[in-house]
Amino acid sequence: MILAGYCNINFMSQPLLSIIIATKNRSKYCFESVKSILLALGANCELAIQDNSDTNELEQLLDNIADPRIKYNYTNSALSFVANFNQAMENSTGKFFCILGDDDSITPDILNIVEWMDHNHIESVCSANNVEYIWPNDKIERYKDGELNIPPYSGTKKRLDLLDSLHKLIVLDGTLNYQSYCLPRTYHGIVKRSVFDLVKHKTGHYFGGLTPDIYSTIALTCITKEHYVIDYPFTIAGACPASASVANMTGGHSGRLDDAPHFRNRGDYVWEAEIPKYYSVETIWAETALKALREMGENTLASRINLYKFLTYGIYANRKYIFRLTLSETMNLYKVLNMNQVAFYGKLYISIAYVVGAGLLKKGFKKLTSKRSPIFSKKRINDLNQAIYEVNQYLLSNKITFKDE
Repeated sequence: MILAGYCNINFMSQPLLSIIIATKNRSKYCFESVKSILLALGANCELAIQDNSDTNELEQLLDNIADPRIKYNYTNSALSFVANFNQAMENSTGKFFCILGDDDSITPDILNIVEWMDHNHIESVCSANNVEYIWPNDKIERYKDGELNIPPYSGTKKRLDLLDSLHKLIVLDGTLNYQSYCLPRTYHGIVKRSVFDLVKHKTGHYFGGLTPDIYSTIALTCITKEHYVIDYPFTIAGACPASASVANMTGGHSGRLDDAPHFRNRGDYVWEAEIPKYYSVETIWAETALKALREMGENTLASRINLYKFLTYGIYANRKYIFRLTLSETMNLYKVLNMNQVAFYGKLYISIAYVVGAGLLKKGFKKLTSKRSPIFSKKRINDLNQAIYEVNQYLLSNKITFKDE
């Protein structure tokens, strides 16, 4: 394990760490995740679960565990995706927190990292890469028996210049693949609660926009002072058959904007004008990023988004499923923005010509979306417990010394 010596358990009224899960209608997977997470949590931690399922089936399953570290809340009235996450955050009390999906898990090293953060007054930490576990899925041949991938890691830690990184993300890359920048994140990251409370104080909520992960990343980047990237995995990113990751693999996250599930139970929502109105991962992320910047008072930075690069890659990324819709909404964006048509088309064509002519379209897109090849990969991993056992065995047998980069 890394950070040895910082894992002494101190009993206190406020939990040191909250693992937070917001779930809906996936009790089977969530229950398995809960059991695995509890095995790695200390006595001074809590597992806060916010359930907005159609039934309280998960509550009945959790009653069989009866673990005092579980804080479960069931809301039977329909909540939006974002509202469910806001409620989950409200239900938690830990000094630090980490949000997971309901098919994810953690490694025991997460406690060492939180103790180290607390000891050194560090506000935020993210990992350069997570362990990935794809649950068995009959609809995708490659994953019909499940697959576990452990990324390469070195144990280095690096303090990130957040303002510089945020500038590059918005001005140079137009919000494309924000996860590669390793900014503060609530989802699969660790954040000090008092910092996120400042976001709520400024905006009126913890999460806004249409998707909690990028909203919180952008908002936290605006105010976090001490953020470190560590090259060591402490969470396990699951992808069950009902997950967003799997839907994205099969084109389920693309189409007309009216069909996007993000708008359910949101009431009237004002879409940021700069983003073309089609449903895709890229447009939902970019729209929410702009929303976060503006709600955090970063209007100047929001106005400097590399719009044409975003539009170029948006067309390319969605060419397989919704090419006509993507092209149509993009080409008509000048009307929404009240721009000169010739000027708009000219800048867009120049952007397209540049990335195509320089051979950067496929190469650049691959760079933005690529992950490091795993150093450990194993198929036929039939359940989460088996995956976690394999992860723990590998990490224990391949110990590293935690060090500065």
